[in-house]
Amino acid sequence: MKRNLLLALVFVATSAVAQFTNDPALNSIVRDSSGPEEVVPICALNPQYGTTYVSWFNQNGMGSYDFSMQALDNFGYHAFQPSSLTVSNFPQNSAIFVYDTKVDNTNSMVSAFQDERSGVLDVVAYRVDQSGNFQWGSSGISLKDSAASGGIAPNVGILPSNDAVIAWIADGSPKDWISIRKISPAGNFLWASQIRIIDSTGVASFSRPQIVPMLNDDFMILYVRQTGSGLPASAMYMQRYDASGNPVWASPVAVSSKLIGFAAYPSVVPDGNNGAYIAYSSGNPSNPSMNDVYVQHIDGNGNLWSVDGTEACTSTLTHRMSPKIRFENGMANPMVLIKETDAAQGSSGVTIQSFDASGNRLLGPDGFAVTPITALYDEPYDMRAETDGMIILYAEGTFGNQQLLATKVNFTGTSVWTPATTVVSSVVSNKSRAQLTPVFSIIDLSNQIVAVWEDDRQDVGVYAQNINYDGTLGIQVNISSPDRQQLNAVVFPNPSGSNSFLKINSTTLDEVTATMYDATGRVIGAPAFLSLTSGTNEFKVNEIFRHSNLASGIYSIDIKGEKTAGRVQMVVE
Repeated sequence: MKRNLLLALVFVATSAVAQFTNDPALNSIVRDSSGPEEVVPICALNPQYGTTYVSWFNQNGMGSYDFSMQALDNFGYHAFQPSSLTVSNFPQNSAIFVYDTKVDNTNSMVSAFQDERSGVLDVVAYRVDQSGNFQWGSSGISLKDSAASGGIAPNVGILPSNDAVIAWIADGSPKDWISIRKISPAGNFLWASQIRIIDSTGVASFSRPQIVPMLNDDFMILYVRQTGSGLPASAMYMQRYDASGNPVWASPVAVSSKLIGFAAYPSVVPDGNNGAYIAYSSGNPSNPSMNDVYVQHIDGNGNLWSVDGTEACTSTLTHRMSPKIRFENGMANPMVLIKETDAAQGSSGVTIQSFDASGNRLLGPDGFAVTPITALYDEPYDMRAETDGMIILYAEGTFGNQQLLATKVNFTGTSVWTPATTVVSSVVSNKSRAQLTPVFSIIDLSNQIVAVWEDDRQDVGVYAQNINYDGTLGIQVNISSPDRQQLNAVVFPNPSGSNSFLKINSTTLDEVTATMYDATGRVIGAPAFLSLTSGTNEFKVNEIFRHSNLASGIYSIDIKGEKTAGRVQMVVE
């Protein structure tokens, strides 16, 4: 039975809810309970608000998993306390399949996954806002295809209209197909029935759908057509659909004549102009025994760079695999992140490559070696763009003995940081499913990247760490004035009421401006101008900000002066 959920925002002064640390031996705990496991985290972000959503499956001690979420603000504080928000506790298969979480245009989390509430694995979807409100009902929306016996592996796309398009693998007979639904923010199906990508002859099955939103509320879908038995031949296709769900192209477009692995997922991103870039792994054209990476572009009319796209690196002596393509934050050209190994796959390194609008390689025939191929065994996970380059996240070490590292290179392949590498997590353990979200703070003058990953330092838990533009960790006082002293500021009592005080400990005299923001970054009331003495300063919150009643939620108070700066969180129940 579905439990009734009672959400209360309660301040708990533990490391699990504290702001991002500057100590890579600690990191921020998103969720890690002793004994149970928290598995398969996915993080998502709406850059307008700076909130990082994290979803995962939480072992519940009853032979099943709950689906849970947490929201981190740009300081690392948790919206849902003391632990997390349980989204669903319907029966869940112990084998967790691919699922997806996206943040929509109003800062709500849209998640689609599979559970066994109907007795078989089938797909459901939830929409939850940053206050924990279930906008599609406490049980979500069932996406069951009536012609199928079940469904798995959904993918979510958020359109400019804020409608969600969700595609998944339908368990059919004689072969699986892909089903697609479009859902409004209110939770209404917007087409009379689902779209099906299906082989009427029963020869081919279809899987691994990925939605690519377009600027006019059309969308493209990338999927895989499989034929044969055992490890079937897997070929990639794309089709474009209009807002009403009608196919735009006369027939699906083959992304490449090359086949991909039976379980490989291509990496795809929009190009910002109604097209998409796709990175995939296949055999080396000169040495089929070696894995290779290719990048392809498709425009809104279905035109490709070439039949197979562009080979990322031309060497025939190394394996190249696990590509991740990025094109974001004002990047002039797409860039792909690649794991590169020796022939025996006992040593590995990290390589990047960039491409111009015609598909030409920009970083030389073999790309730029972020880390060389060594026995240290570097495993690349993700990269994200900032204004002056790409932050790259990777693990180093053998299985069970890994640290998490980051580096930054500019768009022409030159290291930016000094020293070149930042240790994100120094705890030696297994690291997996590591991801990055770019957070461009509305409140702060700096920008940062947030890393989220699965970590087995205790059992299997979920951890997070921010990485600043300059490679440092933790919350920066103010990047424009690094000599400012960090103020020690608290709100008490917290959660706050009408008699809460802002307590500021200062080591010097200073004139400061205190500004209050809500969780979306909006300024609340007028800024307060405060005179600080050396020592303890106390101010009544409702008097300095001239308000008598705040809505429930999490607020930030940003304090800045010529000599000092600091910030504090306030929780209102």
